[in-house]
Amino acid sequence: MELIEKINKQFNDKYSFLKLFDIVYDVNNFICFVTFLFPYQMDEMGSEARRELEGFVKEFFSLNSEVKVKFKKSFLDEKLIKIEVKNFFESQHKSLLPFIDIDNIHSSHKEYEVSVKIGLNQDVLSMIDEQELQKELVKFLSARFIASFQIEMVELAETLPTEIDVEDLLPAARPSVERYEMTIDVPLFGGDIAPKPEYIKNIKSQKSSVILGGTISAYTRKSFIAKKGKRAGEEKFYYSFTLKDISGSIDVIYFCSKTNEKKMESLADGMSIIAVGDVNKGLSGRLTCYIKKLSLATFKRVEKIVETPSGRHKQVVFTEPIETKAQSNLFEDKPIYNDNIMNNTFVVFDIETTGLDPETCEITEIGAVKVVGGVIKERFASFVKPKGKIPKEVQQLTHITDEMVANAPSVEDVLQDFYDFTRGCVISGYNIIGFDMNFIRKAAQKCGLKFDNDLLDTLIVARTSGLRVSNYKLGTVVSALGITLEGAHRAYNDAHATAQVLLALSKKK
Repeated sequence: MELIEKINKQFNDKYSFLKLFDIVYDVNNFICFVTFLFPYQMDEMGSEARRELEGFVKEFFSLNSEVKVKFKKSFLDEKLIKIEVKNFFESQHKSLLPFIDIDNIHSSHKEYEVSVKIGLNQDVLSMIDEQELQKELVKFLSARFIASFQIEMVELAETLPTEIDVEDLLPAARPSVERYEMTIDVPLFGGDIAPKPEYIKNIKSQKSSVILGGTISAYTRKSFIAKKGKRAGEEKFYYSFTLKDISGSIDVIYFCSKTNEKKMESLADGMSIIAVGDVNKGLSGRLTCYIKKLSLATFKRVEKIVETPSGRHKQVVFTEPIETKAQSNLFEDKPIYNDNIMNNTFVVFDIETTGLDPETCEITEIGAVKVVGGVIKERFASFVKPKGKIPKEVQQLTHITDEMVANAPSVEDVLQDFYDFTRGCVISGYNIIGFDMNFIRKAAQKCGLKFDNDLLDTLIVARTSGLRVSNYKLGTVVSALGITLEGAHRAYNDAHATAQVLLALSKKK
């Protein structure tokens, strides 16, 4: 870190024992907080050191605001190290977090040499690169303690179950559990499920054969080669996602058998499901549901008549806010976008259809996000029930089947909500001028709606940006910009990725 090097040079290594912990700028009060670590064996840092370093930092960063220096002792306490190991997985490898128990993290130290052992079951060890993970964790801990770290991953005896054949506990068997109703649309695997899930907010501890329902987000598929045990050398899959109902959310994991791979591939962000699984305690109280039965399902919503710019109608698509984390670290680059992005609200959308011709083909899914001030704020997602069948080749591409849209709302109802969602906004998307808007306008004519918004085609933005790529397909552009696109050819996933492309290409240089 250049700041530490300059401090050592300025003060002739007087503060060579210090390590920079973080720099945070309070934009509301115009104060820059700088925190340094110092060894736990040393006495407390005095006011003279604080004044010297505050003056140097202010001059180094050429700050007009106030600077406050804080000192933090680097205690090599096992509890503190456990907390930071937890923070590492929570911030860097969230998909592994449910598999780690804080009781299986142990550390010991001699002077400034610290040894950390983390117990993991063989399935998790099979899916990770141990050496790379150890390097990342050493780097993470070294920035938070004055010490030298050695990390070891230790195999635990137990393994994670792939599927457990346990009968569901029906609502009648748990009279005290608060439940609500869903409608099961398409059973996927595992057998029948009683369509009365518990509220996620009430899941406070480990529990077997829990019925949960909700909407999928952050849907991810991972493959790995088992390194140990009787399945060594075999390619295995697991899926992870967040399940959210009206009361809360929970992490979900499914270790997939080969017979269910295609069924799991049909899932995507924005879809509603009902599942049965065992809830186990994760790291620091985090609960994760390991599912064994799964069906596509629909919430039984009370009919809602809403007043909108287009009049009164029955709402069928309920939008959801997208949570974003506030930035606080001075070293994190806060993106600055051009005036077009900052001065307008955008709805970035995508559709899936039964074919390419808007005269003869139909919409089967609409997904969209709303971007306000350069921040993705809100989500819109819905299946659409077409009048005809979905061709087999389209089903293979999108993983949307006739069964999945059988109970979806009509295009008239979904378009009415989408129309209200886009009012006053610039509509954007990838190749929307050449494809998507043709379908939207054709269907809208039959509903008496007119989408006359300003348009910004992100494909054109990409082509004129100077981005050097072999082609301008969405997947290619996304990859070139370092953006993650899980579940391509699903409307909401493509829309969210397109919004990220639009923002990335709209940053001020």
